[in-house]
Amino acid sequence: MRNKPQIKNKRAQVGETVTWIVATVIIIVILAISLFVSSFYTRTSKDLDFSKTTDTLASKSFFSYLLTKDAEGNIVYEQLKNQENLNEFNGNLGKRIFLDFYAKGYGGLWVGIITNKPGYLGEPDSLKNDYFGERPKNIKQIESKTPFMNPGVSEKIKLKENKFIELVLKRSE
Repeated sequence: MRNKPQIKNKRAQVGETVTWIVATVIIIVILAISLFVSSFYTRTSKDLDFSKTTDTLASKSFFSYLLTKDAEGNIVYEQLKNQENLNEFNGNLGKRIFLDFYAKGYGGLWVGIITNKPGYLGEPDSLKNDYFGERPKNIKQIESKTPFMNPGVSEKIKLKENKFIELVLKRSE
């Protein structure tokens, strides 16, 4: 008679173990599906384009620059989105921020508007502006064997369908 209660306990333990195993498998499947969906979404989303290596301080300065308000309360990002090119406020602000702090560490520095239309030698078509001139040529994200020898970085943010604002920092040759 003593063996019967032990058999019932073993069946209960097996049942509970199977329940936990099934629950764990279901959780793993749900996590795998959510990871797949999120990786697919980030692969197809082109709103932000980050390079493999970046100057974190310059990147944060660039985002802060885009969120700065002028005297009337207009945000630089909205100004650039609605206007053709840099205006007096956001152009001079960009010069003060980027030329004062980053020109010493980089040989080439440019902030301006680019479009998706291919321009010179497959480079994006860029608009010349009075504050930073023309976009430096041959800005390619070349992977170097050491991260300290990267020839340059760029940050590009979508303004409209075919219009982007870009910060280019090119190391001295």
